[in-house]
Parts: sequence; C-alpha cells; structure tokens
Amino acid sequence: MNKLSLRQIVGITIWWTEGTKAYTDKRWRRSLVYPVDVTNTNPDIIKSFLEFLRKDVGINELRLKLQLQIHGGDNQIEMEKYWSEITKIPLSRFTKTIVRPVGNKVGKSKGTCKVRYSDKATYLRLEDMWKNVLTLLKKNGRAAGNRTQSLRSQSANTTGIRRPVF
Repeated sequence: MNKLSLRQIVGITIWWTEGTKAYTDKRWRRSLVYPVDVTNTNPDIIKSFLEFLRKDVGINELRLKLQLQIHGGDNQIEMEKYWSEITKIPLSRFTKTIVRPVGNKVGKSKGTCKVRYSDKATYLRLEDMWKNVLTLLKKNGRAAGNRTQSLRSQSANTTGIRRPVF
C-alpha cells in the first residue's frame, strides 16, 4: 500500500463524502457510469478537490467541466465568473447552469458548484485510494486500541485493588 499525503487523504475523503458514486446508465442495460464529480457550495472544498485532481491524480484538464445550480433572481453571469476564477476552469467548459425556482437563499450564496469529470480508470483509481485510507484507519485504530490497553494495565494501582477503567 502506498503512503498517502494529507492532500490525498483530504481529496479522496471529499470525493467519497461529497461525490457522485458509480451508477447504472438508464439508457443502456448493464452499463455503468463512473463519475468523478463533487458538488458543494464551499469554495475551499471545491479548490481542495481540484488541487488533488490536478496534482495527485493527474487528470486531463481539458475533460474537466463545471456546472452550477443557482436560484432565480441570482446573478448568473456574476456567479459563473466567480466560480471560473475560483476553479481556474474557463467559462467555455461550463455546462448549462441550472436555475432553480426562487428560494429563501437568493443572494446568500454563490450557488452550488459541481466539478464534473468522467473517466472509469480515474474513478477506479480513486476507489482504490479510498480503500487505502480505510485500511490505514483500521490499522491506526488497532494500534490506538493496543496503546489504550497498555495504558490501562500501566495505570493499575499498586494496592492490588482493581479500579474501574473508563
């Protein structure tokens, strides 16, 4: 198992928690779609995920797309420009912006940004990275459990009276 950097652990965790998972394409029987998509309103999460894709995964930048969801009444041009600057993705690679009915959050956010990238090999690589993170967590959990047990035995008093350990 390869050692993972903090950026890789953060990036893969963002993808696993905020991303779209593989699904069956309704148009074709037994055909799976492997999206490497993340949707969020927080620009720091989007930037962190893109940095991970660009620096650690090595994606084809030209295949990277962006889609926004905004509310009616929001300034679409301003929001598209904002996300283009944040993500360093040109407006020419934005897919159609989805405009939802006027909600109670008009003007309170810069919209919901969806990073879109579709590639089976990349998806499977990310899935393997996630499994590595889980393995590391399990291994560290066992090590922490062993340390806790050791500390418990060391904390036994010398009177021979057994104290409860919480």
